[in-house]
Amino acid sequence: MNIDSIQSIIQSINSSQLDRTLVFKPGQIFYGKVRYINPSNQAIIQIGGEKIIANIEAPLDVQKDYWFEVVKTDGTIQLKVLENISNNDAFLSFLHLPKTKLMNEFLQQWKQGNFSFERSVLTKVAEWLKQVNDIPKVLEIIQQMDKHKLPMTDIVFQSLLSVKSDPPLSVLIENLYHQMNQDSLTKILPIFQTLQHLLGKNDSNVAFTLNRSDGHEIHQLFRQLNTLQGVNYEALINEGELENLPLKGQLIQLLTTDGLPLPVKKEAEQLFHKIIGTQLVNVESNGLLQMTLSLPLPLAEKVIDANIHWRGKKTEDGKLDPNFCLIIFDLQMPSLGKIVSRMQVQHRTISLYIFCEDDKIEHLSQPFIHLLKENLNKLNYQLATIKFEKIHANKQTNLGEQNFIPPVQSGSLDVRI
Repeated sequence: MNIDSIQSIIQSINSSQLDRTLVFKPGQIFYGKVRYINPSNQAIIQIGGEKIIANIEAPLDVQKDYWFEVVKTDGTIQLKVLENISNNDAFLSFLHLPKTKLMNEFLQQWKQGNFSFERSVLTKVAEWLKQVNDIPKVLEIIQQMDKHKLPMTDIVFQSLLSVKSDPPLSVLIENLYHQMNQDSLTKILPIFQTLQHLLGKNDSNVAFTLNRSDGHEIHQLFRQLNTLQGVNYEALINEGELENLPLKGQLIQLLTTDGLPLPVKKEAEQLFHKIIGTQLVNVESNGLLQMTLSLPLPLAEKVIDANIHWRGKKTEDGKLDPNFCLIIFDLQMPSLGKIVSRMQVQHRTISLYIFCEDDKIEHLSQPFIHLLKENLNKLNYQLATIKFEKIHANKQTNLGEQNFIPPVQSGSLDVRI
């Protein structure tokens, strides 16, 4: 991993756009069905659920499937047919790709989609399938990269994979801390002190020993942890407001250090991928924003992850609209188990739903509901509904961001990493 590749990825992601319209480049390959062809060799080709018009200099049968390669994209798309490819093995041989069961299954699923890849990307796919051995997960990540016009690189793939995989952020921070603590050279680096702060070690200002009812202090803690982690690192650099290098910037420095011990490098890469991947899933579409934030919370018992999912829109002046939004707050508490709060704001009227494993949560919350209503009224919000629902063990895996927040389908991608 080098600093140049990281910087180029950041620049390309910041300027990328989401667009459902199929856009081709010369050299891309896709699988499609011929729907119509006229005497001038203009054909209507169906790719998944999309249709395109293209020029093809080859005899074609209507309603037959072919592998196509893009030749030119100026004006009407010019295609050529990949000849003598009767099955998946023939296609893999043509591209000099491994004829494995995984690649065959991947091709079967690819044929049902409406995306195209360059040959070099298919070589990457073969490597990623070998690493992950999970076709649906690899295909989902590749589709996400293709849809969001993210660079088809190992860093982006590994970052998105990290979001969909364990261990969580807090564990990765602890793992890196323990590896660096065993090395006399790396433990003197500034990043080691940042890890200590995030884990609440030897720092009473960060450790979560706050009065749980003091919302202002908790808000300040979240802002402090967010700054330490460096979620808005690049934005601060661009605005010239960065005073101290946060964790993300320190990770980039660490990973470009010569002679870095392999165990430290491995843990640093995993943590870097997790931070970057979390930000890659943030999407802006048609004025709607969908964002995810994970922060390590150093509780007295252990460090846990605070996962925050936010969906809303911007006002005309570019600020987040406080009148309409959906906020999901997801915690795995050491003693109380999983707690998920879902807050829907419509015209400054709030509906709050609390999903929890422990039956005591509803009873323990009662003394605070009136106080919550009063404080929300001071901010010109009205709490209209608050409901509690028990999470059953056999249904727990169905909870999470995907079930609470519908996916954003199109628009611009604004990722500040």
